[in-house]
Amino acid sequence: MSKFMPISALLTLCSLASASDLNLTVRSGGASSIATRPGEVIAYEVIGELSDNLNLGLGLFIFDLEYDGGSLAQASAPVSSPLTNFDRPAGVTNPAGYGGSVGSNGLVQVGGGQNTINSTFAPFPNGSVTTGVAGQGSPIVLVDGSLTAPTQFGTYTLSVTNVIANAIRSGETGTPFWAVDPAPVGTVVNLTIEVVSLTDDVASISLLSGGSQNLFLDGGAGNAGEAYWLLSSASGDSPGFLAAPLNLQVPLNPDALFTFLLAHPSPPAWINNLNLLDGSGLNTAIFSLPPDLDPGLAGTTVHHSYSLFAPSIHLTSNSVSVLLVP
Repeated sequence: MSKFMPISALLTLCSLASASDLNLTVRSGGASSIATRPGEVIAYEVIGELSDNLNLGLGLFIFDLEYDGGSLAQASAPVSSPLTNFDRPAGVTNPAGYGGSVGSNGLVQVGGGQNTINSTFAPFPNGSVTTGVAGQGSPIVLVDGSLTAPTQFGTYTLSVTNVIANAIRSGETGTPFWAVDPAPVGTVVNLTIEVVSLTDDVASISLLSGGSQNLFLDGGAGNAGEAYWLLSSASGDSPGFLAAPLNLQVPLNPDALFTFLLAHPSPPAWINNLNLLDGSGLNTAIFSLPPDLDPGLAGTTVHHSYSLFAPSIHLTSNSVSVLLVP
């Protein structure tokens, strides 16, 4: 995403020297990789920390947040010190302010800067400067917000891009202003979001003694009451196929088993595989095999996946599998 305004005014305040790197981590619930149900609202935060203490802390930071799972609402503005000292520098950041402007791929120009120029005439930046912000060993949440996970299974990312930052030069006292140096972007750890809508409870079933695999469907609360159809394949889940009309990926390779289930929607071994999600968007199907089955089936892996199909397929799940063993 591109910046709304040139940053030449900012760069004139920075020396040619380079300050510490700014390391950034995006996480949710303390983790940078999470699994979630479809349509879940997820809180996130972006944490910053300078790579060393050869500075007096952050003077300014600006970055974009890009989300490939949908739109982003504006992030929260800070409510407590020291981040309440950071504001949008005139002529640098977008008009929406600290929480960023909503763009087509996420948020543009989240963040702001402290009043390192000791401005007394402009509406922003203003106020006093706080030193030590995001110093090494003192990471700080720079911004937080929330997003909605997609309904379609898959892996999505909330990414920090287009980072601009500076750090207050070591030894500065603020007279006549606070000199700053550019703080290059260091390590960036983005947030990975895996949407999972089908899980199970066993990895294998014995052909000799038989057994059952519970299949837990979670279409998300927004799909409560929707009709589902769980199908299976003995030929793997990749590459699968695309289901019309939305060309959603179905992670099942069509084969004789898949075709049989299409023609026989509820055979004995597939219990509750064609039904409705409950009021919370949940249900359970069961793959149940009797004992004393053909030992020649040993080593076969059966994959399952379901689709919500009324009036047409509009959500497909990830796949889970079970290995048939002697």
